[in-house]
Amino acid sequence: MVFFDDPESAYPYRTAPNADDPEKTHLHNKTEDGKARVEAAPEQGIIDSFQAAVAMCAATGRLRIGTSVLLLPLRSVSVLAREIATVQELTGGRLDLGVGVGWLAEEFEACGVDFATRGRRAERYLHELAGLWNGTGPDGAVLPDGVVLPEGRGRLPRLMYGGNGDAALRRAATAAYGWYPWNLTPSDFAARLERFHRLAAEAGRARADLHVVAGVRFTGTPDQLPQIVNGYLDAGADGVNVSLRLAPSDYREVLEAVSGALGLTR
Repeated sequence: MVFFDDPESAYPYRTAPNADDPEKTHLHNKTEDGKARVEAAPEQGIIDSFQAAVAMCAATGRLRIGTSVLLLPLRSVSVLAREIATVQELTGGRLDLGVGVGWLAEEFEACGVDFATRGRRAERYLHELAGLWNGTGPDGAVLPDGVVLPEGRGRLPRLMYGGNGDAALRRAATAAYGWYPWNLTPSDFAARLERFHRLAAEAGRARADLHVVAGVRFTGTPDQLPQIVNGYLDAGADGVNVSLRLAPSDYREVLEAVSGALGLTR
C-alpha cells in the first residue's frame, strides 16, 4: 500500500451513512475542496494483511479474518495463490478475501502497473485464481504438480469482490464468490443487492453459494452501532464490516465497547 501527500486521484467513497440516521449520509471526515482524502499515518498500523491475519488467528480459535480490500490487479496470481494457501493452512481456513481494483492511480504508477486496465485484469485474475486452486490453468490445462503449495484445494477462502458500481456487481456475481459493497446506506444496499441477486441467478449461481458483507465507515458511538448493523442484516447482508476510528491508546477499550454494544461478548 502506497500513500501520497497530495494525490490527484480522489477517494471515490466521499460519503458514509450517518450514525444518527443511517439513511442519511455525511462527508468523509477529511474532505478538502469537495475531494475526499484517505488518512494515512504510521500510528494507524497499516501492515500486511496476510501476516496480520496469521498473527491474529494464532491468538484466537474462533475469529475469521478478512482483507478490506486486497488490490488484485497489483498482484501476481501465482504468488497470490500460494500466499492464500499458506494463510488458509496456518489459520485453519479462517480467511475471508475481499478484493478490489483500487482507485489511486499514483499507487499503480509507483508499482509500475497499468491503471487503465485494472478492471479487466482483476476479472481475469479471479478466474485464474479459481483455476490454480483446482489444479488447472486459465485455459483449463492441467498444471504440473507443485504449482501451489501448500495445497489449497477444498480450502479456497470466501472471495468477495468489492465495489458499488455495475462492473463490480457483475464481477462479484459471476466471477467471485460474493460481494463486498462499501458505505452504502441500508436502502441503497438493498437496491444494489437485488441487482446482485439477479445477476447471480442469470449466471446460474445459487445464492447459498455466495457471501455478502456490507462494509461501512463508522464515526459514531458504540450505542449507535446496533441500528446500523441490523439495518444491513435486515436488508439481506450475511455480515457487516464496521471500519472504526482506532488508536493504539484506546484500541482494546473501543473494541470491548463495540463488542458489548453488539452483544458479541460472552
